[in-house]
This record gives sequence, structure tokens and C-alpha cells, in this order.
Amino acid sequence: MIGWLSGIVVHRDARQGVVVLNVGGVGYELRVSLQTLAAVGDPDEHCALWVHTHAREDALLLFGFATQAEKQLFLLLTGVPKVGPKHAMAVLGGFPLAELVDHLTQGREVMLTKIPGIGKKTAEQILLSLADKVASFAAELEGPPRGPAPAKAEPEPPAIVEEAKQVLVDLGWRVKEVEVALAKLTAGGPVTASLDDLVRRTLAQLMER
Repeated sequence: MIGWLSGIVVHRDARQGVVVLNVGGVGYELRVSLQTLAAVGDPDEHCALWVHTHAREDALLLFGFATQAEKQLFLLLTGVPKVGPKHAMAVLGGFPLAELVDHLTQGREVMLTKIPGIGKKTAEQILLSLADKVASFAAELEGPPRGPAPAKAEPEPPAIVEEAKQVLVDLGWRVKEVEVALAKLTAGGPVTASLDDLVRRTLAQLMER
């Protein structure tokens, strides 16, 4: 079972939520949350991720996490009835980890239902199942998180705005909502951000609505 990988970033795909690492000449494909994706370096940069190995009858899937705390919360989420890895990664990508833990601790169902793919019943089940378990994460979230350094920001060409829009629409957000959120972020002029950072910041805008 693989628990941790350290290597060179070969590929990163915000739309699919995938990172490929070259570790000793072997390419490992890992599924990651939007929050972890934003922390992964650019291609040819070094990256280290905590890993959960998920075995299915038809596939062996690897899930990557920037911190141990995120991995542990993923395992708690997948332990909730009817919440599989796909839903768990969606929840982890919905908010920065500390904010997500706060929503879970305070039982904010309405915030969870803002995450694409998470309905009222699923949100209720998550809150009910994790009610007594999320408080222990508070101590782990203190201080700077350990993990890959944030991606370097680059001047944002107009095309990246359209690409970020398409990523969020593919995740289930309405086109008009995404356009409004992106307009707010770019109102002051060109934004210096990578695609992953722009997606994350736009997602934060959408969650505030």
C-alpha cells in the first residue's frame, strides 16, 4: 500500500482533479481535491503528497493530499454511509480545510449543500456521522500546513478566465453564477494567478453567495 509519494510533477489537470508524479521513472496518477491541486507545483517542480490507496475490483486508485489532516478527513468522509471517494474529494475541494472543519463542527448544512454533487440528504448524513469526530482536527490545523509550496503565480491571459469558467461549469456550477464570480475577481484589471488558483478563488466567491 502506498502512503506517501515524492517526485516531479509531470502533469496537472484542474478539470479532472488529477496530478501525475514522476517517482523514480514511474508515473503515478493521483486524484486530488481543488485545495491540494492549488498547492501542487508546476510541471517539472518537486512535489510530495500523502497518499491513500483505494482498491476496487476493476481498478487501483491513488488519492493525494497536501497534508495528513486532509487525508484523515478524507478517510472519515468515506466512512460515512453512501459517501464514496468522489463525494469525499468534492467536499474537501469545497473549502480550505480549516474552514471546512469549522462548517462540519458547527453543523452548517447549508454550506455543504453549496458544493456541487452534495445534496441535502448527503449533507445531513455527513454532519450526523462526523458530529463527534471533527473537533480533533483543530489542533492539527494550527500553524503552517506541511506540504508542497503554493504554485507560482503568473500573469493571467484572458484565455485562462474562460478555462477556469469551463472547469467550474464542468463541476456543476451554473454558467451565469460562474461568470458573475469571475467578473468580480477580474474587475480591478488582469489577475496574476495560475489556473488552479483562479478556480479556487472563484469557488470561494461562489460559496459566499
